Amino acid sequence: MFTIHVQKHLKHFGLVWMALLIAAVAISCSSDDDSKDTTSDVAATTAPTEVPATATVIPTSVAAATAAPAATATQRPISPSGPSGKITVALSGVGPDNYELYQLAWPWNDRNQFIGIYDTLFYDDRSPNATSLLQGSVASNWQFTEDALVLTIRDDVAWHDSQYGMLTVEDVLWSFERGSAEGTRWTRAEALTTNYKVSEISQTGPYEITMPWNTRDLRWRSVPRDMTLQSKKMFDDIGEELMNLTPMGSGPYKVISHQSDDHINVEAVNNHWRETPYVKYMDILDVPEETVRVAMLSTGQADIIQMGLPSVDAVKGVDGAKLVVGPATGLTGAQIVPTGQYYQTEDKDGNATDRTPLTQLPWVGEDASDGLKVRRAMAMAIDRQTIADTVLGGLGVPHYLWNVGPTHPRWTDKMQEEWGIDYDPEAAKALLAEAGFPDGFEFEYLIPSGLSSTLEQVCQSMIPMFQAIGLEPKVDTSAYGSVRPRMLARTMDMVWCWQESGWNVDPDPLYRFSTNAVWNPGIEYPEPMDFEARILGAPTSDEAWDVILTEWLPWFNDNLPTFQTVGYTSPVGVAKTIDKWEMRVHNDRWPRDPWLIQLK
Repeated sequence: MFTIHVQKHLKHFGLVWMALLIAAVAISCSSDDDSKDTTSDVAATTAPTEVPATATVIPTSVAAATAAPAATATQRPISPSGPSGKITVALSGVGPDNYELYQLAWPWNDRNQFIGIYDTLFYDDRSPNATSLLQGSVASNWQFTEDALVLTIRDDVAWHDSQYGMLTVEDVLWSFERGSAEGTRWTRAEALTTNYKVSEISQTGPYEITMPWNTRDLRWRSVPRDMTLQSKKMFDDIGEELMNLTPMGSGPYKVISHQSDDHINVEAVNNHWRETPYVKYMDILDVPEETVRVAMLSTGQADIIQMGLPSVDAVKGVDGAKLVVGPATGLTGAQIVPTGQYYQTEDKDGNATDRTPLTQLPWVGEDASDGLKVRRAMAMAIDRQTIADTVLGGLGVPHYLWNVGPTHPRWTDKMQEEWGIDYDPEAAKALLAEAGFPDGFEFEYLIPSGLSSTLEQVCQSMIPMFQAIGLEPKVDTSAYGSVRPRMLARTMDMVWCWQESGWNVDPDPLYRFSTNAVWNPGIEYPEPMDFEARILGAPTSDEAWDVILTEWLPWFNDNLPTFQTVGYTSPVGVAKTIDKWEMRVHNDRWPRDPWLIQLK
């Protein structure tokens, strides 16, 4: 159940209770046939349509460019009169007024680029006609060489504030320097310093930047794709504190006002250098309760809402509303992470670490084989199909291991036979008894709040399944940020239910399990570093996949450090006011590519 904080939301819209009543009537009037409606897979280049009944949208696997320059972004046609109209977007949270790169903790760095305030060097493109997963943005093209990543920087990118003129090579170099400075909170800083020799990044031509490789890993592309570019002159003029509170980028939308955890109002940049938005104004509202967001869609007070699968039937009951899923890297998944498996004794350079496995935890154990039995018992306790059919309303599928699973283009019947995890509570109890826990045990069970209503419901649905084999989860619904210090300190000692990709058509996400990364789910083994090195050394994507399928996944299945439960894709709810939205990448947290939204 959701708690409704009426006072806050009354600032955004008037009759909340009336809206909820209308929404409730709409839900009750929705027929069983409507809730089971099926259509073809959602196309990225058509008007928004309803999602299929089974979440099997499979994008085309497109290899990233390696030697040839990436395609240049192209200006899309707009009406002769320029941007017009306004849309209202209701999200679970808009976050703080935080914009300076050095101070950008996740997920606000994603927000600032995804909604179009700041530009980046590359952008992701998963649409069917994409020639590469990476497209040039402020970097008009790029060259991937044995020694470095070489970028060509555009000379026609204007800052929102005209007193700062055009974005320059110096601004890009400053952004690299600022984002990697000691004490930075930017999420990708460690990936930047690992992959590139930051002190040697330099201008090597009038509009050229050369980024020498340091120790390249699977995150090399995430740095130029995710680093929001900022003006050095503005920083020099107003300083760090004001820079953080003053949004000023070069993206398709500029900020009019931002009140932390309340709203962000943006306006389109006419004649934008890359893509002029169709819609002139966008009001993004902080509306934590999903029932209220659905009510706003129903009453016309929101054009787009963030939603989870539990609200599918409610949105289908709204006149003219649609459920939209754009191109995606794969299904989102609910993953169970038994933390404390700190087995890495040496870092990537061969230096000794201070890692110590938390053997007092049943799923780690004094004897590693007993810990594995407990983890496998927990995995066997989950009735994946029931969760997919009930909690996910048929819009999800069972999943088992990391990164690859059912509906993946490379998944086979043989993999299902070898790596599928059967629901078998009796066998799970027997494994617990063999591991020394015939009566089960209690454990801290973290279900991070505020990420996704779908995730929260899936995680909650597993509690009685754990209880059925004698385990007693003690639920903690703290926000992810409150446990992040423990993650960074490598002291995680709970089981957490985390939102993670169910599969990907590209092998990049393996870095998330690498012990090289700052972000780590509380599990460290030496083997993933070796797999990662060999994947990087593979000359083609197919050969990289050979390592994953023949070595990485068998190791993962044998050791089961973590396990997937179900995969799903949470749609975005849009009102009948929206005609088209040709988003390039799906994201259920932020309205990705909002400058491509067209009104009727």
